[in-house]
Amino acid sequence: MYSAYLTLYMLALGLTKAQVGIVTSIGLAANFFFASISAYVTDRLGRKRTTLIFDSISWIGAQLIWANAKNMTHLVIAGIVNASVQVVSNSFTCLLLEDNQPKDRVHIFNFMQISGILAGFFAPIGTILINRMTLIPAVRTMQFFGAFSITLQIVLRHILITETSVGKQKMKEMKDVKVWQIFKAYLPIFKRVLKSKLLVYILLLRSLNFIQYTIRNTYLAVLVTERWGFKAGTMSIFHTLNAVVILLVLVFISPILMRAKKRWPLLLGICVHISAILMLLLTPPRENIVLLVLSGILIPLGVGLTTPYIDTLAANAMVEEDRAASNSVAAMTIMLLSSPFGYIGGVLSGIDPRAPFLMTLCIFITCLFLLSRIVKIEKESKIEEE
Repeated sequence: MYSAYLTLYMLALGLTKAQVGIVTSIGLAANFFFASISAYVTDRLGRKRTTLIFDSISWIGAQLIWANAKNMTHLVIAGIVNASVQVVSNSFTCLLLEDNQPKDRVHIFNFMQISGILAGFFAPIGTILINRMTLIPAVRTMQFFGAFSITLQIVLRHILITETSVGKQKMKEMKDVKVWQIFKAYLPIFKRVLKSKLLVYILLLRSLNFIQYTIRNTYLAVLVTERWGFKAGTMSIFHTLNAVVILLVLVFISPILMRAKKRWPLLLGICVHISAILMLLLTPPRENIVLLVLSGILIPLGVGLTTPYIDTLAANAMVEEDRAASNSVAAMTIMLLSSPFGYIGGVLSGIDPRAPFLMTLCIFITCLFLLSRIVKIEKESKIEEE
């Protein structure tokens, strides 16, 4: 309900676009820190307990700060608190995957994405609140509601889930291990990644996908309101279309594409993304509901075709017994590479609302190159096995 309006909320509180970028970059830097300790915390406390504690901090804590924010300092603090979600990202990924087979994982990621996008159907409530209350009071109300709903979700999930077999074993192994010792475990993983061109390309592909996601989520609202001239409440159209399209893709298209042993579905998704970005860049500076709807369809179509496959590529490339540490190394790398782009996007948006999306176009062209390298390496490894 509120994520589409966070950038506009920050601008309404008096921040410049460059300051919005600084807040984003500081948050990404904090993500790097929490990613670095996520493996230790996940293995030491267990997947279930870690998810309970850090979901409470990263969401309830951040939402309450966002709801009461009055200046840039408050927003920076909220971003840092929310960055502790990196610990949950690790622990919850382990909960999802560790007692399941690799062939089932793309289905798991699809189901998780479906459950997440169902929230998009509630996006129009945000428009109603903004029309009745104006932007700042409406976003504060949505944040308070978010804190309540996430509390309910955290409690129900903790009651219903169980610790994984790997998690139980890791808790025993980590009983007397100190936090600084976990960084020693990262070194062999870093070395293994650097020795494997396939792992390097997969990690870069995932990093670029995260960067474009961050840029798009942060600055799309600026493009729609400032260049196209739509009101803030119009952003709910994007979120509703996002929910409908991705749901249709995951339910009806992905099950068919999953049977493809080659990587062409991922190629198709990247090409759809490129088409959507070109439309955002070339749309004339005036209200055009047809183009708004069309781009609102193409963007989630690209997301539905790419994100589950990239996540599955990364998940299956990791060693099972080192999954928490591997997740942490991957997250650290992604956040380290992503950190400058929040600020860069803010500076570019200040020059022209389209400029951040020109950068994402370059990102997807790079993704095409990386995908071609991944396909080539996979073909060579199959020939060697035969």
